Amino acid sequence: MKKNILLAAVFAVFATGVSAQNNTLLFGSTYIPQSNVLNPAFYPNNNTFYISLPSITQDIHIPVSYSDIFIKEGSSDQRYMNAWDLAGKLKDDNNLFLNTDIQHIGFGLRLRNLFVNFSSRTKLDIHFGVPTGVASLFADKFNGYESQTVTISDANLMQTTAYNEYAFGGGYTLGNLTVGARAKILHGICDFRTTQTDFSFTFDENSQLNEVLIKYYALSSGYQIFRKNTFGDAMKAIFTGNNWGMSFDFGARYKWEFLEFSASILDIGKGIHWKNDVVSISPHENTAITVEDYDFGHIAIDNWDTLQSVFQGTLDSIQTNDSIHGGDYWSPIPTKINLGATVNLGKMFRAGIMFHGEWDKDISFFDKSGNPMDKTLFRHNTSLVFGVNLANWVEVMASLGVVKDGNKVDWFNPGVGVNFSLAKRMQIYVLANYVSSLKYTEIKSANIQFGLNLMFGGGLLANAINNGN
Repeated sequence: MKKNILLAAVFAVFATGVSAQNNTLLFGSTYIPQSNVLNPAFYPNNNTFYISLPSITQDIHIPVSYSDIFIKEGSSDQRYMNAWDLAGKLKDDNNLFLNTDIQHIGFGLRLRNLFVNFSSRTKLDIHFGVPTGVASLFADKFNGYESQTVTISDANLMQTTAYNEYAFGGGYTLGNLTVGARAKILHGICDFRTTQTDFSFTFDENSQLNEVLIKYYALSSGYQIFRKNTFGDAMKAIFTGNNWGMSFDFGARYKWEFLEFSASILDIGKGIHWKNDVVSISPHENTAITVEDYDFGHIAIDNWDTLQSVFQGTLDSIQTNDSIHGGDYWSPIPTKINLGATVNLGKMFRAGIMFHGEWDKDISFFDKSGNPMDKTLFRHNTSLVFGVNLANWVEVMASLGVVKDGNKVDWFNPGVGVNFSLAKRMQIYVLANYVSSLKYTEIKSANIQFGLNLMFGGGLLANAINNGN
């Protein structure tokens, strides 16, 4: 059982990441309704009414790739980890993000110059920060810490938020200008976030690490969902929790001859107010991790006994003990901005540039002195986006982006997408965006999206002409 739990923890750290990567491939399409999430002033050209069936979007960003973590040894297939080198790569770029967005259903309706839309979706946001002080300590190979006990504190290393979003939006076209707005009702499902984590390292006279002590503090809400005995009870807890919030989106689009300019600001609001089943977690008994004399430069991963020997008692030391019920707190949703410019060459070719940024409020409730803190991380990307419409039944989109998540810039992030329109009534689209490498072992970031839409209202070409958008 312990083996399975530890392997799951390793996977969660190295295989998941919420990134600033919005799927800007949608910016290259005029037919996919989901482009409305980039700007509430966008509406597809090819219909007067649409229904969006379940779809999924997955964002991932990790600061290191598979080949950075697992190193091949010689000509054999045996792999190992070098903790010294890995820490050196993590000390400057230490943020892991994962966004999962599942749309349940959506619809939109155009009435002359007015359009309205609705969507229901569930989102899971995970942010895991590698403690920079701990990474620097390992990167230095413990040099200069003889016979010392070093304590390193990090305010907020982990945030995990799951919530439902119900969005009502609309827009209006005034000549060449279209304006749009959207209100989002946020229904919190569950939340967990550390507010302070202390790491104490004890070294002997030879700078050998002997002991690690971890103390952590956290806030959580909605954990009772995982204590339900039946699926029905769990679903009831998910949809009846008393955790609510609200945010707003605003956008505009202006067309001048063959040029188009757009701007939007998304998720303006305080976030989600967690009031239901709030728990404050603090350490009760701190079990130290005893470290054996081990070579951190060569950690074999093919043998479980070898991995287990690195840290003894790890799982026993990381556990929830004292929990205080009651109280409330807020968790913010990152505010986003999108700026775009597009050249439309007839109805077949489209090319543009889009800037996307978001302010990820990494709220730290307490510092080491017990004072509240507020830290904001700005992440952004800039993309060239191209779109080709082939005979009004297939769209092909391509992009090339520069992404900055945290402190590091990824210069090469290509993307490609395709949207098929079957019988002029059904859309099937697949988008793979911001793939940081064409080799899977080198990938550090990616955005994947796929879905299905039903379109109604006069056909692709006829409505595109009549709508004039």
